[in-house]
Amino acid sequence: MVRLLENFSLELIKQHDISVPSYSVVSKPEDAVGVCQELGGECVLKALVPTGKRGKAGAVRIINSLDKVEENASAVMDSKVGFFPVNQLIVMEKLDIVREFFVSITFDSNSNSPIVLLSKNGGVDIEELSENNPEVITQIPLNILKEYSMEDIFPNIICSGFEDKIANQIAICVLKLFSMFKKCDCRMIEINPLVELKNGKISAASAVITLDDQALFRQKKLKKFLPNDEGNGWRPLTDLESKMKKIDEIDLDVASIRFGELEGDIGFMLTGGGYSLTGFSQIISNGGRPASTFDITPGINKVYQEKVSLAVELLLTKPGLKGLVIAGNVSNFTKVDVKMESVVRALKNSRLDFKKFPVVIRFAGPGIERAREIVSELPDIHFYEKDFSLDDLSQKIVELVYKRKVVSK
Repeated sequence: MVRLLENFSLELIKQHDISVPSYSVVSKPEDAVGVCQELGGECVLKALVPTGKRGKAGAVRIINSLDKVEENASAVMDSKVGFFPVNQLIVMEKLDIVREFFVSITFDSNSNSPIVLLSKNGGVDIEELSENNPEVITQIPLNILKEYSMEDIFPNIICSGFEDKIANQIAICVLKLFSMFKKCDCRMIEINPLVELKNGKISAASAVITLDDQALFRQKKLKKFLPNDEGNGWRPLTDLESKMKKIDEIDLDVASIRFGELEGDIGFMLTGGGYSLTGFSQIISNGGRPASTFDITPGINKVYQEKVSLAVELLLTKPGLKGLVIAGNVSNFTKVDVKMESVVRALKNSRLDFKKFPVVIRFAGPGIERAREIVSELPDIHFYEKDFSLDDLSQKIVELVYKRKVVSK
């Protein structure tokens, strides 16, 4: 998933005819003063970072006096929110708020469909509220294939406890959000808080949007909203992750890479959903320390091969790496020899001594005969096929890396 920064989320919401406050983005505390002056001498300062809990981190500040702007802007920009340093601020219009609500549309994996989450209680404590008092959040399941009308949505809003006047506005807002959810291939849209103003209108005072990264190929117009380095959701990208992202950007429409760097010492490149997750867990269970997570969408063309080769080469540059495991479940989408050719090319380019740096590979599927020939060019590589289980694989790499026997549990 790709999380948009708040300014991009607000701009996208505004494009879909939902009211948002006036705001500007600044990179220097002194620039916040001029923006606040344009907003009438009062404003809200927010850290512009791709993570939540800014309010509780002291990175959202309500400013009631122009002479307090630079001091508070400096304090926020000298801080961190989670692992993210604050390099930019949103200087936002201070709204006359009467009430705060919460509205979100997300994809529910249980029902395999979008779902609206709605509450009369919005604000910074919504997560705790949903955990301790889940009954205050109404869930409205939606059919992704259906076009909804006010007649469809309005009764649900009333049942959520909203009175007629505000319920009408919220129903319209939900319809617009659902249209955007589908049109923009969103995974989640969250407005918290959605506020009622003194004039009776509603406005999105803050927003988060995440996009389906595997659908970006058909969202060319949204690429301007994608920051160069948006982090992985809880911390900034490492140098290795940024370089892997550049490899993925060779062609975002082919062989999508999902990669995360960890503090371990076993390069981990198991692909295939549950196969990869299970293998990761088993290596840890056997005492191993994976240095990465990795997956790549199957492919057969030269872009796929180039990405695989470059990804293997890059991972092998990680300091402190003691070994590498590469594997995939039985493949019906990519011939094994295609993958093996890409992997072996990268291993040759690395010029490592594979007697000292163990590499374990396990592939099975169409093209296995040719794959055997290709990997035979590197006789010190440990290559296994379909009869070698995931448990065998995890034990083998741990034994070779740490030079100790693993006892099956």
